[in-house]
Amino acid sequence: MAKRQTPLANIITLGVKNYEAQRDFYRRLGWQQAFDSDDFAVFELGGALLALFPVDKLAVDARAEPELGSGGIRFNVIISVDEPHHVDELADRVRQAGGRLTKEPVDAEFFEGRDAYFSDPEGNYWEIACAPPDNPVVIAARRAAGITE
Repeated sequence: MAKRQTPLANIITLGVKNYEAQRDFYRRLGWQQAFDSDDFAVFELGGALLALFPVDKLAVDARAEPELGSGGIRFNVIISVDEPHHVDELADRVRQAGGRLTKEPVDAEFFEGRDAYFSDPEGNYWEIACAPPDNPVVIAARRAAGITE
């Protein structure tokens, strides 16, 4: 078997303050759970995994100080959907699950398509985005996920 030239970076770990509440939020979104324990949960996303781990334990593991502040956006993870109405559908599920929409579904400002932003109960930001299939980021994301249509 040939060794991979490019590192595989498709697991996102969120250090969370309230593990049970965060795990329940992502369950309410209906995301498939691949692993669950008392302090570590993993959800399957297309081409990537979302892991939840208590922030204090994440800090110990990384030999770093935990960032416990909450406030503005520090990062976001983009959820790419195939159809513009899927942006609205996922935004509705986010509301029902207890997330906070920070940008209602609208025509995107910085690319051709539709998008919305939400934060989970601890302020981790996500963008729901739909762009045309010829968008270079969409092409790269699909390639990374092994989707070739």
